Amino acid sequence: MNTSVGVVRLAVMLEGGLAVVAAALAWWLDVPILPRLRPTWAAVARGCLATLPMLAALAWLARSQWPPIAGLRRKVTPLVADLFQDAGPTALAVVAAAAGVGEELLFRGAMQPLAERWLGHEAAALIAVSLLFGTLHALTPTYFVLATIVGGYFGWLTQRYDDLTAPIVAHAVYDFVALFVLRSRLGDVTGGPIAAQRPESR
Repeated sequence: MNTSVGVVRLAVMLEGGLAVVAAALAWWLDVPILPRLRPTWAAVARGCLATLPMLAALAWLARSQWPPIAGLRRKVTPLVADLFQDAGPTALAVVAAAAGVGEELLFRGAMQPLAERWLGHEAAALIAVSLLFGTLHALTPTYFVLATIVGGYFGWLTQRYDDLTAPIVAHAVYDFVALFVLRSRLGDVTGGPIAAQRPESR
């Protein structure tokens, strides 16, 4: 089996599992998720617009020579390129959509309302869940900081509009673009394509 196909299947299964966990938590602890899933055109458009600042940040991250960012790029770019080198746009879109749905349902759909209930304050809940989101994405300390900021952004979007559709869309669209860019072997800090840095297969 093609390695990328296996990776895509595993990723979809894992992200789908997060959605199942979110549904179980919502049912067990009486957290209303479905009323906040409103797939209206306005919510979808809001999610697409919310992606724009993240894409601008991605463009900066792809070119920055600041050592923490350059080090993160050296680690993440070849990893994604290797895992998804044979995955086409459709496969990447499926992975990105699964991540958007699974992670947003769990973190913003179930855990953030629970944190608000337990902590008694929206801002405290937003910070707590964002830190947890960052921790679970902490490939490096820099990635922890970036993922925490992104988690806070998605959490704010959820709180501001009491809606899960927009953060799901924003998360999915951003992940698709990021995967596509990294899979395409965007230049590393050396400025050369990742593909050119690998030894030729014999």
